[in-house]
Amino acid sequence: MPRSKVRYAFKVLNVITGIICFAVLLLGGILLWSKVSVNIMQPRLMKLRIQINFNSAPLRNGLKYTVRNLLNPVFFPAIITSACYVCLCVYGYFISFNRSVTFFLIYEVLFSVCVIVHFSMLVAFLRDSTSIVKHVERDLEKLVNAYVSLSSMKPDSLFLGYIMIHLQCCGFRDEYDFYDSTHFAYEDVYDGVKYENVFLPVPCCKMNSTYQLLNPHCPIGNLTSIHQYTKGCRQPFSSTFVRYVVYFAYSSTLVIILGDYDFKSLHNCFCNQT
Repeated sequence: MPRSKVRYAFKVLNVITGIICFAVLLLGGILLWSKVSVNIMQPRLMKLRIQINFNSAPLRNGLKYTVRNLLNPVFFPAIITSACYVCLCVYGYFISFNRSVTFFLIYEVLFSVCVIVHFSMLVAFLRDSTSIVKHVERDLEKLVNAYVSLSSMKPDSLFLGYIMIHLQCCGFRDEYDFYDSTHFAYEDVYDGVKYENVFLPVPCCKMNSTYQLLNPHCPIGNLTSIHQYTKGCRQPFSSTFVRYVVYFAYSSTLVIILGDYDFKSLHNCFCNQT
């Protein structure tokens, strides 16, 4: 293939790779440092049969902080890696307009470093996801210990409440985690009903598709009711989180594949004769 066409292919591949990496960089930055994560949570929390004031700055900032802490170990490395790839793609795009062997060697070294670091992180995570699991479990346990009630409007309580309803689980290990909690409130208001002497959180009670309690007396009943969730959230939450991280990790190999084609195109451009 003529070098002019090879350089053109290299430019196109760099643009495609750069756009993908920039999208990941932008997505990670938005989720970690903007209030978009709160806007994503808002329609889900609005399904709860309580009055939530989303104009409250403490609530919005608290939800953002909770989501950011949970996603940090995943998106922060992704942001750093994506930023490196974006810079590399920009550099590669511009050196495609000349025939400098020195620039090519610099690109080759930078590309190799990026791919090695990226691939090493993928292999390390896919072989052993223990660090991510421990992080998720640690954050979940903090949420359980900090739970007050849905009507308290505490960000941690609302976030954990949604998790327990969505995953149909209760507490960290089981429903007894709330029994000796120093923060757990024994009063709550849900669906217009005020509950006193609450035995377990309202989100631990089974609900229908409209988030209405199947048994209105569940929160003040005993801890063996058939209308409550008895399994803890530790396993379902960590496995769900890790599953999505694995999907994200495998999808990131597309960048390595495109980068490999970038490198081969530039290598042919400089090293092959027409």
